[in-house]
Amino acid sequence: MGHSNHQLKVNKNEFIWNTQEGELTFDGAPALLFWDSAIELFLNTIEEISGSDVSTTVYEVTGFRMGKLVSSYYEGRTDVVELLNEYSDIYKSAGWGIFEIHDYSYEEKRAVVRIRNSWEHRIFKLAGKNKAGVLLPSHWAGIFSGLFKQDMWYKMTKSQQEGHEYDEVEIFPSTVTISHNIHELARRKEQESIMELEKKVEARTEELNSLVQELSSPIIPVLKGILVLPLIGKYNEERLTSMIEKSLVEITRLKAKYLLIDLTGIKNVDSYTIHGIQKLIQSIRLIGGHCFIVGVSAELSIQILSSNVKIEGIQSFSSLQQGVEYAIQQNGYELVKKN
Repeated sequence: MGHSNHQLKVNKNEFIWNTQEGELTFDGAPALLFWDSAIELFLNTIEEISGSDVSTTVYEVTGFRMGKLVSSYYEGRTDVVELLNEYSDIYKSAGWGIFEIHDYSYEEKRAVVRIRNSWEHRIFKLAGKNKAGVLLPSHWAGIFSGLFKQDMWYKMTKSQQEGHEYDEVEIFPSTVTISHNIHELARRKEQESIMELEKKVEARTEELNSLVQELSSPIIPVLKGILVLPLIGKYNEERLTSMIEKSLVEITRLKAKYLLIDLTGIKNVDSYTIHGIQKLIQSIRLIGGHCFIVGVSAELSIQILSSNVKIEGIQSFSSLQQGVEYAIQQNGYELVKKN
């Protein structure tokens, strides 16, 4: 068998391929190689499934945690300047692009990183996306968070997508953390879901209200000049107003003289509904019509009398049939049984 290990040194970094086991190590740690197009597909799939804002947070959290992980490998080292130069060489050797620490202050806990030809930029350029990356800037925020032992965040001050020679990332102390970002994203998504649900409920409520208005107070012509208004369920101000308006319109349009208010479908009646019926009767009288109450059961009659609403002078009948027969007679007709 041939030699299974292939070793290559790039600057100070060592790559070893164990072809027999199918393993690659980079400076002694297991590593992988990917084409830019494969990473592009991976990132695009995340964005396609989760959406732009969620994927941005995912990239930032991933980059930040990767940076913290990298800094943990060098914990305890005090030669920070030399360490940062080593970082730049490592990323250059790994094909991540050119990373330059342009400015750095341990005392002020600030740094400026310039990034050129990074894999993130190459992928966005390949995909035709006119936006700056977030994974590598947040990655450096994670590195400096580990080095400075406090929460750091980033701000893009220059971008290759805007025509600059490099991406410039300012790293600074911040109360913004990845946990905060995740929490904000979750809260924003929850709020969006609530707003979307409220819109659906509002639209559905409007549909149901419209349907209720159409079904709750139908005006039924039974004979010439005679209309029946069956009442169903409970009535609020909106339903009563709609009922009165519809009754006035229909009795005028059909040139009817009599409106029979049918309470057969009502089991319980409150003072508010009785006041509404009284108002309806008065409205019909003002345009020259007449109203009768029909379908009054013994229970309803007791409830009406107990409501303390004065209904004197209102003709009432225990059944719709009796009311219709009376209206026919008042209208100048009579029912004759055919031989």
